[in-house]
Amino acid sequence: MGQLKIFLPPPANWQDFQSLVKDIAAIRYNPDTVVEYGRLGQRQNGVDVYAEDRFGKKIGIQCKETKSVLADGEIGREAEKARKFSQKLDLFIVATTDRTDARLQAAVIALNDSRTYSFKIRVDFWDDLINDINRYAMVLNDCYARYRQHFQQSDESSHLACLRIAFDRPAFKDDFLHERNYNDFEEALAATMRLFKTGFTMDRWSQIPVVQTVPMDFLPDGAYRTFVSRIENRLEKIYKSYIVDKKRILADPRYAQDRAGHYNILRRELLVTLNEKLKEARLASIVFSYA
Repeated sequence: MGQLKIFLPPPANWQDFQSLVKDIAAIRYNPDTVVEYGRLGQRQNGVDVYAEDRFGKKIGIQCKETKSVLADGEIGREAEKARKFSQKLDLFIVATTDRTDARLQAAVIALNDSRTYSFKIRVDFWDDLINDINRYAMVLNDCYARYRQHFQQSDESSHLACLRIAFDRPAFKDDFLHERNYNDFEEALAATMRLFKTGFTMDRWSQIPVVQTVPMDFLPDGAYRTFVSRIENRLEKIYKSYIVDKKRILADPRYAQDRAGHYNILRRELLVTLNEKLKEARLASIVFSYA
């Protein structure tokens, strides 16, 4: 089984993003050549981070910490600047906090096909950078420490809102007596448990992340992390109980009916605890259909 992928939100400012890109470049390429080029206010000619690979090819990276999707023309404008860089580049990368975007990918392919530039152009989206962060333990550990250090009240509210989405689903809200598909019930429990470990949970059919936040281990010590741990423990208790009962439930509908009250009680305890925290944060409670 492969290692669980950890989700991290992108840095909230360009300085941290540029530092992160430099850390990744130091792993990807020859670390002795990796530098942050220039400083704020100096002419950088489109390059924030410079590196060379093990074959001596020269790589320039422009870092784009954005609050909106990059425009098609922005890639070309940055490439024009990179033409004037002091080193003749072999590869020019635009690293962005944007999610993967097919429109931008097509624009880059068109620019490369046009042979307008002597260097190849590539866009590294946040999804690509997340893969590198997970692949390289040194970078992941650094991000982990940095995120915990700067975790703010707004991050707590955002994390809580994601928990609300994850638990606002039939597997937790519907009376177990009326459960239609026990395999779906088990899968929903398992997917929600993965959220605590990885920071995301996927849509069952599209395999697109429907909830993305930070894993519980990335939360700083304190009252909120204690609360999240309590929710996770109650979820794990429901899951383990179901695994023990699973065979008999699938084989005997009467046994499933007998155990319905048990699973309603366990899920109610979890949701009541979660709803108390949601109320404190002035977020909508989760309404469930059993007593």
